[in-house]
Amino acid sequence: MTNPIEQAHQVLVERLGRIVPENGYQTDAGTRIKEGWLSELMNHEDLGYPFIAIQPDQYPAPEGDAGSLMARIGRRVVGVVDPSHPGGYRAALDALYMDIARALTVPAALPKPWGRLGPYKVTFGAAQLFPPDGGLEVGTVLFPVQLHIIINGE
Repeated sequence: MTNPIEQAHQVLVERLGRIVPENGYQTDAGTRIKEGWLSELMNHEDLGYPFIAIQPDQYPAPEGDAGSLMARIGRRVVGVVDPSHPGGYRAALDALYMDIARALTVPAALPKPWGRLGPYKVTFGAAQLFPPDGGLEVGTVLFPVQLHIIINGE
């Protein structure tokens, strides 16, 4: 059986991977997509900026019955910028915010907007921008994302 959660997650990674200047974006963050918590990722020596981290988030209770469940799979898409960016961390965060928003947003009326294997709908929470501080020496932008999928029973 194919795992629809993993399929939707992979499509999310692929969409974020489009974030490169050759596709009309301002940054090349799509070349540096990581999975995990920032506290762990920041310990990697070969870290380049900007990068995107994908983290698990809330999975609200599914709706439906055992034959077919509608589930919302939570992901946190976190854009990370170098605080010493020549234009300043805020300008770097704004550029990365625009890139992530463009990559993830599609016209609302499209069925299966992310393709056959993707979620049937994607919703967003309010994005939050965080400046560098003593706890985390980088600027971040957080996008809470819900990937709406269908889990079919046996």
